[in-house]
Amino acid sequence: MNCIFNCLAFLNLIVFSFSVYAQEGKPIHIGIFTDCQYCDCPDKEIRFYRLSLTKLDSCIETFNSLQLDAIFSLGDMIDHKWSNYDAILPRFKHFRAPFYPVLGNHDYMIKKQYKPTLMNRLGLSRGYYRVDIRNWSFIILDGDDLSYFAPQTKMQKSERDDLVNDLYASMRFNGMIWNGGIGGEQMKWLKEQLTECQDAGQKVIVLCHFPLFSQGNHNLFNNKELFTLLVGFPSVKAYFDGHYHAGNYQQKQGIHLVNFRGMVDTPLNSFAEVTITADSILIRGYGREPSRRLGIR
Repeated sequence: MNCIFNCLAFLNLIVFSFSVYAQEGKPIHIGIFTDCQYCDCPDKEIRFYRLSLTKLDSCIETFNSLQLDAIFSLGDMIDHKWSNYDAILPRFKHFRAPFYPVLGNHDYMIKKQYKPTLMNRLGLSRGYYRVDIRNWSFIILDGDDLSYFAPQTKMQKSERDDLVNDLYASMRFNGMIWNGGIGGEQMKWLKEQLTECQDAGQKVIVLCHFPLFSQGNHNLFNNKELFTLLVGFPSVKAYFDGHYHAGNYQQKQGIHLVNFRGMVDTPLNSFAEVTITADSILIRGYGREPSRRLGIR
């Protein structure tokens, strides 16, 4: 009897181990869109504000036809009106896959009295957090931590002003008011998360609204400092962002820097399905978003 029991236990262990291995080896599928910037207002040059609802509906329909593990918005869900959230947020509830918002600068372009309640309306306790999907961790950063639009404590204002003054003193021109930065407390949290992921063998993709090295003056205030931290962890494979609507791609020191194109800046559409395998990040672009195959170091 003991022999039979031991054999069954051994077989169950093999089946469990194989199941875990199969899950870890299974590709991860996520949806990405950014800079929807819906506003019930007239178009401005290449920004088709009202058309964003139709494009978002098409994006939702496409994502719901796929087997996605998660969907991420990389920021700027609306443009300069609190009431615009009334049209956007109910649509997000139609996503079949779990939906995770990243905060952008335009999300805070609302009247002052509404700004402190934005997080709660989005269902967030804070703007930075981590999402684990099998053997990958998606670390969402709050680039509005140091900002000219988001609510700021005295400490945040002081840290922001010191950082921006140093930027201009060193002839770095990403201290524009439409950009933002990562505060010291969040940077400490990020280092702790990266260490934990590295120790656990988790691969990492970092997501933030603001680029690190865009082609325009649309970079995170402390872009170089954040990049220096990221390259110290081989587990970090990519950094996804929006904000610079024209989009961009670079690879620096083994990290893929993917700046996804803004949805608002086209009469067509712009979003992507991202498939993550053991050795590649496969981006299938829709509309004006290009498709890419990125090898993982």
